[in-house]
Amino acid sequence: MKKLVLAYPNLRWHKVDIQTLWNLNPSTLCLLGKMVEGEANVTIIDAQFYDLSIEAFVARIADVKPDYVGISILTSEYSSILHLAAEAIKNLDQNIIVIAGGVHVTIEYMKVMDDLNIDFAVRGEGEHILRDLIRFLNGSGGKPTRGLVYRHEGRIVAQSQELIMDIGSLPLPDYDLVKMEDYINVGSRYGPLRPPEYPYVRMLITRGCPVGCSFCQVESISGRKVRVPDVSRVVDEIAYLKNRYGLKSFIIDDDNIALRKKFFKKFLKVLTKRDMGLKFIIQSFAIFALDDEMLELLSKAGCVGINVAIESGSKRVIKEIVNKPLNLEDVPRLIAKIKSNGIYVLANFIIGFPGETWDEIRETISFAENCGADYVKLFVAVPLKGTKLWDMAKKHGSTEIADEDPEVNWRFSQIKSDEWTPYDISILRAYEWDRINFGDPNRRRRVAEIWGMSEDEISKIRKATRDAVTAGNPHRGEEIQEHVQGPKRDNLPIITDGGNLLIN
Repeated sequence: MKKLVLAYPNLRWHKVDIQTLWNLNPSTLCLLGKMVEGEANVTIIDAQFYDLSIEAFVARIADVKPDYVGISILTSEYSSILHLAAEAIKNLDQNIIVIAGGVHVTIEYMKVMDDLNIDFAVRGEGEHILRDLIRFLNGSGGKPTRGLVYRHEGRIVAQSQELIMDIGSLPLPDYDLVKMEDYINVGSRYGPLRPPEYPYVRMLITRGCPVGCSFCQVESISGRKVRVPDVSRVVDEIAYLKNRYGLKSFIIDDDNIALRKKFFKKFLKVLTKRDMGLKFIIQSFAIFALDDEMLELLSKAGCVGINVAIESGSKRVIKEIVNKPLNLEDVPRLIAKIKSNGIYVLANFIIGFPGETWDEIRETISFAENCGADYVKLFVAVPLKGTKLWDMAKKHGSTEIADEDPEVNWRFSQIKSDEWTPYDISILRAYEWDRINFGDPNRRRRVAEIWGMSEDEISKIRKATRDAVTAGNPHRGEEIQEHVQGPKRDNLPIITDGGNLLIN
């Protein structure tokens, strides 16, 4: 049988900063591996998680002697590592067929195919595409009809993007393809979105989001329709992970799981009925979808924390720039109700949008301070390719990001304004993050409790964050990464997301 390697390259091949410690969920590759069961023998090589050098990565591939290598890459900021990996594989053996997939490839598939070391690109969700492509290459099936980008007679052929409408038809990932014991015990022991308990896993349950926020790529990647699997299938997978690996908690990584209310409530009911004693947090929660029944179910099911995306404290910015169906007047009341049920609340805000005034930025800071969230995260608006914000910034000439520059540093403002500079935004962000979250002793203690750190430890992070942004270069520091992960990294001092520090 033919051999297939599925790989995550190492972000550190491009640059070493806090982002390079962000590991990807192994279940994605485990699911792809399950899809080609019987079509190819699969080996997974996670160069990111195990911090492999490019030489070690190639040596692992050489040991396998694969016919095909599939490379998945999340973000265009690190697109160079895709091409580095493809070149290294072809230098090892020109006969190995290189298949590229992931978020960056879906958005920038034509540029990806400019690299002659890449034979095929996957545009969209790759489970069916990979299976059908391997069958085609093996001579046992026809070429995929959706989602494949390839060369034919000197030109690039790009099929329409693939979205799997019935995600419930997909099998459970084959976790035996990786050493799950490594993944479930490694993660951020400290920080706002740390796992409630160890061992833990990350779960991506639904796909798609209908909201269409201007700054978000999800609409371009996963579509506006929220697609859901069968509830029993999801809970069965959680039960399997608990029984097999001693799972004690999980993190829901969905774009907006609460938007399919009927599905989500049923999930919470079944999870409660199964009584597995697991705690969980939700990374992205649409607070405008919350009702009393959902809140009660969340508390009973074991939810201990949620992260809500408010984005702005200005009604005009919410409506005309962000495009979010949120009534700001409801937010403090909803946050208070969530907290009264024993669930902590993190809240996201973004400043520095194109066309945003200084007074509107101050409105957002004031709202963030008074909305009632236990911890506030402040981000800088950066236009990503494939978003409405990108088009908006280009149309109004408020950004200097070039179309041909996919590796722009997205962690810092690239937006221009007559009223403020990127440096203004960086300074304001860092200092207001510090003031809002740590200016009051009671709030400071609560943040320390949520982060799992002492106040003295947090004080060092706060000072380093302030020092970084006031040293004359707002880009000197690093951006927050709530999930510092990776072998041999658990003892590193952890980060904030206010501004610019991080690991010493």
